[in-house]
Amino acid sequence: MIRDKSVNLMMVLAVFCILFCHEALMAENSFVVSPGLSVEFKKFDSQYFIFMNHFKQMDAVVSRLIKSNRVRGVINCKILISPDAKEKATLQQTSELVTIFLSNDYEKWKEDYLVNKYLLSTIILCRLGIQPEENFNALPQWMLTGMLGMVRQRYASSRVLDTYYMPGLKACAIEGKIPELRKIISQPLYQENDGAAYEFYEEVCSFLIKKIEVLSSGSERILNDIIFLSAQKKYSPQEIFSTTVERVVLEKYFKNSSSNDSDEKKIQFWFESAVIERSLSSFCPFSAKQIREKVAVIRKVTCMIKNKKKESKEETIDITELPEKLPLIENKNAVLLEKINIAESVRAACPPLLAETVNNINIALNDIGKKSESESRDQLITSFADFDKELKKQETIEDYLFNLENTKLSPAILYSREINEVGRKDYTMWPSLNKYLDSVEKKFLED
Repeated sequence: MIRDKSVNLMMVLAVFCILFCHEALMAENSFVVSPGLSVEFKKFDSQYFIFMNHFKQMDAVVSRLIKSNRVRGVINCKILISPDAKEKATLQQTSELVTIFLSNDYEKWKEDYLVNKYLLSTIILCRLGIQPEENFNALPQWMLTGMLGMVRQRYASSRVLDTYYMPGLKACAIEGKIPELRKIISQPLYQENDGAAYEFYEEVCSFLIKKIEVLSSGSERILNDIIFLSAQKKYSPQEIFSTTVERVVLEKYFKNSSSNDSDEKKIQFWFESAVIERSLSSFCPFSAKQIREKVAVIRKVTCMIKNKKKESKEETIDITELPEKLPLIENKNAVLLEKINIAESVRAACPPLLAETVNNINIALNDIGKKSESESRDQLITSFADFDKELKKQETIEDYLFNLENTKLSPAILYSREINEVGRKDYTMWPSLNKYLDSVEKKFLED
């Protein structure tokens, strides 16, 4: 009997707590995201915490990157969420307050680039004391895209030790084809038109924003400068980039450089180096297949070799023959350095299982010319043989994991990006890709 009464009492208390919390939430129809930014609901919404999280993540990125301007002050911004809003987002502003009227249909605009660009632009401009109404289109597309990409990353679950996986830039680093920085600045892509290409563009822009954040440590406020210059509407995106990012990079990394390269080439070199350093590491290593391909390039040496008559002829030899024939090779230092550089790139981004054997290959290459021909040859043969054994183990592990993933995950998950892209409304591709796909389809039908 006593037990039944205690159970009933507990149930009453639980119901009371639920009702109390619900009433408390009903009364709480607004919240302050940060000083100067608040969100208000016209009436209580069941997605209260989802809205709150969305704006907190967006504000966290802005607060991290944009420093408030003490001279101009902050324009207060209120986001009013209402079921009566006819459009996804509209704006009303006075000299002291900017109000954004936003639809409460979160599912419709949470992934809408234009709406989130509208919100982000408003938050940025208000934080810097700039009236937003006439300045939305003034802010650089690449900057907004990069910051929205950072907001998206904060939701991502694929983060380990504050390290984000960047598949697009990693592929570019492996192939040695890094996007041109000038094109990123002057030729933006758009989510509504460019589909999967936009996702890569967003990845590149987010990476660039993070590098600019590093450059801004100290007295520099590069992003602030970019925004103020953009709001003046006097300069092109390229001119603004040159006087802000490019200026700081040249001062910081090329001040004492003897290079005769143009400023554009120097800034591109800085960007490419940053991409390679970040994309290829022990956190994002080469696959076994990629390592096999790169080591195959090391083993195959094509060069000009002098014969007994001192006539040069192009020959292809195995790397193990290099110590013996090195004195006869034209530009022997350049030939050897090329192989050492490839081995260094592999060593910097190989899985732990292959680290020791790849390092031994690197040591053997650096010892060519320092040891006798026979010692160098034996050292190379041994290091490559040990590497082949460990590589087979690595390939077995990767094949097992790949097959395991394929059996556990449905095609809808494995190929979600491809399915989303093909099913996208107003599906468009650039003409050269359409032409290529048409040729592949034609060949397939003929076969």
